[in-house]
Amino acid sequence: MNQPRIVLTAALIALAAVGSGCPKRPPAAVPAAAVVRPPALVCHVGGTMLPILERLAAQYCEATGEAVELNTGDSGSLLALIETQKQGDLYVCHDPFLDMLMTRRLGVEAWTVAELTPVIAVPKGNPKAIHSLQDLVRPEIELFLTDYEYSTLGRLLPALFGKAGIDFAELNRRKAISTHRSGSQAANVVKMGNADAAIVWDAVVALRSDALEAVAITACLPQPYVDTVTSATGKAYPLMPVRVTVATLACSSQPDRAAAFARFVAAAERQDAFRRLGYTITAAHLRQEYTAGQAIPRP
Repeated sequence: MNQPRIVLTAALIALAAVGSGCPKRPPAAVPAAAVVRPPALVCHVGGTMLPILERLAAQYCEATGEAVELNTGDSGSLLALIETQKQGDLYVCHDPFLDMLMTRRLGVEAWTVAELTPVIAVPKGNPKAIHSLQDLVRPEIELFLTDYEYSTLGRLLPALFGKAGIDFAELNRRKAISTHRSGSQAANVVKMGNADAAIVWDAVVALRSDALEAVAITACLPQPYVDTVTSATGKAYPLMPVRVTVATLACSSQPDRAAAFARFVAAAERQDAFRRLGYTITAAHLRQEYTAGQAIPRP
């Protein structure tokens, strides 16, 4: 593999950049100076989705010769970057950021490619016998959660615990709970043995399946498209499903190539790749969501 190129941005925010270079190929008969390669596509990727996009970008490059550079950070910070810098070709995020992108007229086309489902992450073998949200209330359980204000999953927590009959505010008064904006960091704390459990996305646990396992909390999940929460912007949005989406950007200087990669990511053939990395795949929800910047009504 070539050494990855780094996407540099003018915004001084905590974003990491990784590149997906194409595999090296034998020298062509045509002199290198005569070969004009199009610029690499730049895809902004929310941190949870980075591992799957690294794989898909490499597959796309192998199949087409088209390089895709991945710029990663949390989905909210990336949205702010797109809005202020007007740079890049695609944006991969989870809810609620796609609708924000489109409301601000920053996107063109978009597809749902998978969903994220909250689970309890516990060490392999589940040594503390944690089988439900009620078990997290036990005094001896060290619990680590995502930030209640700055993470999508954190905003889900009161509803999750409420459906389990647990007053989330009271739980926080009685129990010292550490938090972090990143679900990956929360899972890593459990993996390192510094907490007994965390509530994270299913895909986050799947990436750490050597050390962690997931405890399902299906009965406590919000009702899809019914239970809502109000965002900081005052707009209400469904708590579930939490869609993973890919969108082309209005600022892209290569919209046709951006759309081609987005369709590659959204193709039915890629569903197994998402499933293998722990994402929830619900056929009824895998669909194109926007075209020409306009929402496509659900049937």
